[in-house]
Amino acid sequence: MRTYVGESPRKNKTEKAMNAKKILKAVASPLLAVALIAGFSVASTAPASASSIKDGWVQLCPWGNYKVHLEYSDATSGISHTLSPTLNPGAACWWGQMPTGSRSALIFVVGHFNTTGGTFDVIGPDGRIETFYDGKSGIGIAAEGTTEFHGVASHYYRY
Repeated sequence: MRTYVGESPRKNKTEKAMNAKKILKAVASPLLAVALIAGFSVASTAPASASSIKDGWVQLCPWGNYKVHLEYSDATSGISHTLSPTLNPGAACWWGQMPTGSRSALIFVVGHFNTTGGTFDVIGPDGRIETFYDGKSGIGIAAEGTTEFHGVASHYYRY
């Protein structure tokens, strides 16, 4: 049988474990709070659902590694016009009214190369460079991908 002078080593281990739990709780709680706040801020940058985009409005989200802007061509003139400002990669989504009002139009997503001043057409889900705006509903566009292979690695989708 062992005799201990002072406190038992088992008691010290238990106290150390309890102190470690207290420290873990003290550190984990603030980290969890930061993670939750960060999660909510990320969620707020998500695009609107198609049903929440007002009629006659357009949304552009720049999720690729390149700058992007929108152009449109109305059915009557066929002339291309700038629709949105040029957005930096990862910037907040842009909202704007469609200038054609209730007239249909074609919308083009234009990417900007990172190393030159040149631009490229961003390809849509159906392999086309333009998307049809019906002149009635709202439309959301998210540009994704990279400028690799002369912009071929870029794409957009509608929502």
